[in-house]
Amino acid sequence: MNKDGFLMFKTFFLTIFLLSILQGCTSSVEVAANIGKKYFNKKDNIYKSSPIYKVGNKYQVKGKFYYPEKNMFYNETGIASWYGPKFHGKLTANGEIYNQNALTAAHKTLPLPSAVKVTNLENNKSLILRVNDRGPFVNDRIIDLSSKAADLLGLKKKGTGLVRVTILQDKSVALEKLAKKGSFPETINLGHATSRTRTITYREWIREKIDRHLEDTSYRSTKERREADSKRKKEQRKEQNKLDQQNHKRVQKKNKQEKLQIILFPKANMSISIKEKRLKKVNTY
Repeated sequence: MNKDGFLMFKTFFLTIFLLSILQGCTSSVEVAANIGKKYFNKKDNIYKSSPIYKVGNKYQVKGKFYYPEKNMFYNETGIASWYGPKFHGKLTANGEIYNQNALTAAHKTLPLPSAVKVTNLENNKSLILRVNDRGPFVNDRIIDLSSKAADLLGLKKKGTGLVRVTILQDKSVALEKLAKKGSFPETINLGHATSRTRTITYREWIREKIDRHLEDTSYRSTKERREADSKRKKEQRKEQNKLDQQNHKRVQKKNKQEKLQIILFPKANMSISIKEKRLKKVNTY
């Protein structure tokens, strides 16, 4: 074997040896990566739940303002949608951990938590759900259902559907009392709590709404009240001045008419005056 042939054989052997080493390294790297994915993968963010009872103040999403309120007479018909895997395990608007397999829903303005009856108007299926999140903020949808609720109502495959949402007074008041005590049941099995609650009248609801408005805003300050009173008095004065002007114009018009009659019909006026004088004389006798 000459020199050139030996060099060619040597390079060929070295390349085969290096390729085998590299192949072994790559396979070991792949194995290590697979093991790392299984055992050393980063854990998802762990959320700590600290739920509270919440009505909330006005807020803005996508340039539109929303006004949460304690409306115990809520009854609306509209489009419902559902949300699931992307939000599963994350915090809701009132601090709970969202469970897509629970019978819950999201609403833009109702108290958190509160109980609603959702009826699918296409198949007349209905469910009682617990509202514990805010949404949906897509088009004019009125409620966002959990994955489980959408499945039971027959909306999951279609994605959206026409529903009627009605708040349940007794259950909502009971959920409010439980929440203020630190209890947030996943299911609306309230036991004796519902029997102890009562339905509030429209007058009581209005009173609560006014009281809450007075607490949240300071429009009842003495300065603003005085300004409102002065404004009201100014408006009353303007109205009185208008009435006075109208009466003055009416009197002036009447006087003008009488003057015209005297100028145009002097004899008639004189005869009237003579008759009056004669009557006075008769009365004196």
